[in-house]
Amino acid sequence: MTELTFLGTGNYLAPPGRYWNSFVMDGSVLVEPSPTSLPHLRRCGFRPSDVQVVVISHFHADHCFGWPFLLQAMAEVGGGRTLHVVGPPGVEMHLADMMEVGAVRSVLELGHERLDLRFVEVDGSSQEAGGLRFRAVEVEHVPYLRCFGYLFERDGGTLGYSGDVRPCAGLHELATEADALVLECNGQHGGPKSHMHEADVRDLQAAHPETHFVLTHLGEQVDVSSMPGVTIPDDFERLIL
Repeated sequence: MTELTFLGTGNYLAPPGRYWNSFVMDGSVLVEPSPTSLPHLRRCGFRPSDVQVVVISHFHADHCFGWPFLLQAMAEVGGGRTLHVVGPPGVEMHLADMMEVGAVRSVLELGHERLDLRFVEVDGSSQEAGGLRFRAVEVEHVPYLRCFGYLFERDGGTLGYSGDVRPCAGLHELATEADALVLECNGQHGGPKSHMHEADVRDLQAAHPETHFVLTHLGEQVDVSSMPGVTIPDDFERLIL
């Protein structure tokens, strides 16, 4: 069994009642260091020092702009403990650049001084970080970023996470191999298709009836009543899968 605590279930616009998408897995793995991940960790009863692994799907702001605040809080606890950060190729440089843009390079220096920071670039193989076994699957979202979903090994089962995604072969691979899949459903928006809509979710359900779908990254316009048979958590809700 896997416990998921949702720190936020909303999309980029953080619609009313839903903050930016982020969740904690089994109390020690933070998936997506969103802008509100640090205060919401505390609200849900977690300490920054509880987090052993941070996982990032791609480099859009709503998925990783909480990193400077999170690192500061972790570094203040310090103790030389190991913190693994898993993400797309270039993850260490991207997060370092974020510190420079935010004029908080001192936070990065403090992190390296007080923590054993280990950055793990995904490569599509079975990998391990801080006891977390996973495999990243490249998915389609926007053409200018490499974006990844994940398959996490949990107590003999597999939990999937789509990241931001549109219908693609990588998404079907995630749904095929996962017992449960945390899936984004942003809904309709302007421009080229880069997210899941309600109809896309229904199509994926039909193609993978054995998979349990948990929806997150929800837009205000999403009609949740049109998708029976899925789980739609609220912010700060805990699920056992």
